[in-house]
Amino acid sequence: MKYKGFLLATVGGVASISGAQAADLPMKAAPMYVPAATWTGFYAGLHLGGNWQHVKADYADPTEGAIGKAYGGGVIGGAQVGYNWQTGNTVWGLEATISGLSGKSLVDAVENPGKGHSIESKIEWLATFRGRAGWLMNPDTLLYVTGGLAVGGVKNSADPDGFLTNPPAGTKSVSKTKTGWVFGGGMEHKLNRNWSVALEGLYVDLGKTTGTSPDGSNSTIFKNTAVIGQLKVNYKF
Repeated sequence: MKYKGFLLATVGGVASISGAQAADLPMKAAPMYVPAATWTGFYAGLHLGGNWQHVKADYADPTEGAIGKAYGGGVIGGAQVGYNWQTGNTVWGLEATISGLSGKSLVDAVENPGKGHSIESKIEWLATFRGRAGWLMNPDTLLYVTGGLAVGGVKNSADPDGFLTNPPAGTKSVSKTKTGWVFGGGMEHKLNRNWSVALEGLYVDLGKTTGTSPDGSNSTIFKNTAVIGQLKVNYKF
């Protein structure tokens, strides 16, 4: 009994000391909860990339056949503003852009005037008004499709015998603001709560315009399209 009492007293003393030491230890703070960044809100940014333009020129009279096609590339750059709504893993949005384009589509028969078609075309500026619909691969990475209205300034010229021959009677030219459509898609990734980067590809169709020669003797119908690839940087407010 003597040893039993001694054992109980020893265990009680050790427990008291351990409890006192535990009370003296600093308490660790619970980890703070940081909510995932939402995609909902206004944003604005800049874009830069390349554009590949294509024009098809046909006689207004279909019995006369086609004049030809021309291709060319250049740079595109501009700005965008938009607004996103996030619902679960789905993001909907509206975006407006304004861009300037360099380069032109050109086929010029300067080496053999009078024996080849000449075509020159430019889309000088482009504005788009688009909807966006996307799916979140993860909270920070969005895959999306986009499409809507396109408005652009086009300049087209064509001459079946080359620009250097019989000027100006044979050359058909037109400069006009055209409306059409745009469709494409991309991937956007959040770098942090405010900044994101995106890679985007677009196809633009600005429809047809008609150019008539100065003497009114004949007309040419031009069809302007472009393919665009661009890098975008956005800041979410």
